[in-house]
Amino acid sequence: MPPLQSLIAFEAAARLGGLSRAAVELSLTQSAISHQIRNLESWVGQPLFRRVGRGVTLTAAGELFCETVRNTLKTLSDGRERIEPYRNMDSVLLACSSDFAAGWLMPRLPALKGQHPGIEIWLITQEELREIDRIDVDLIVSTQALESADLKSVALLEDRAIAVCGPRMATRLQARPFPEVLMAAPLIMDEHRPEWAPWLADYRPKEGSPQRSITVDDARLLLTAAEQELGIAMVSQLLADVALQQGRLMSLPQIPGFPLPGLWLMKSRLTPRTPAVEIAFEWLCASAAAVH
Repeated sequence: MPPLQSLIAFEAAARLGGLSRAAVELSLTQSAISHQIRNLESWVGQPLFRRVGRGVTLTAAGELFCETVRNTLKTLSDGRERIEPYRNMDSVLLACSSDFAAGWLMPRLPALKGQHPGIEIWLITQEELREIDRIDVDLIVSTQALESADLKSVALLEDRAIAVCGPRMATRLQARPFPEVLMAAPLIMDEHRPEWAPWLADYRPKEGSPQRSITVDDARLLLTAAEQELGIAMVSQLLADVALQQGRLMSLPQIPGFPLPGLWLMKSRLTPRTPAVEIAFEWLCASAAAVH
């Protein structure tokens, strides 16, 4: 195999279009760059560059090989990033949905950092994970409890859908009874829940169907649209938690909500990767208990 330094020199010269520029970037002499590239050309058995004026350009073979080299260097870089948390024994790899992270977890992380300033949380925002890979993740928050002898699963949070809107619209709608209130403002639709609410299909008002304002495919955009007074959104109470506390959203309690899948917290029963894993696990449990 060719020396790694030769691949780095080759990629830099190809990207920058010159040996001298590559030498400056890599803090080497131009003769050192030339030597590395000659070694690489000897290894592949053909020229990879041709000189153009004071610079260089790739040959056809060089263009093909450069793609392979870049992919190889990226793989190495990605591999290094993957193990980066292991440098810090106060790191925790937490996998959860982006909605949970943005709506419930992120506003509470300052409290964890206040108690444990050195802890470092790595958030892996994936919607659902089916197993814990002790290399890639320490804790999982998911709507499904993973069943395994090696996993500990605890019920973390209950959730339900609630109707919300912006403060100005709430002032106008708060005295409107159900179901009349649904005809007094447009509905903000979630593409993943086109029925808006499970009971809406059975609602047949004499004066027609509720008006629709906007349809989005991201639950966080539901909150934004409601905050912008675009209509009434049916959202996860966990996702809307902080916006409700801050007064950016108001609930409409006269509109019936409905249950959503609860959240489970999972960790391996084996020895945790770092002591911080147990700290984060207990903190999540305590923070969830404080909600009830």
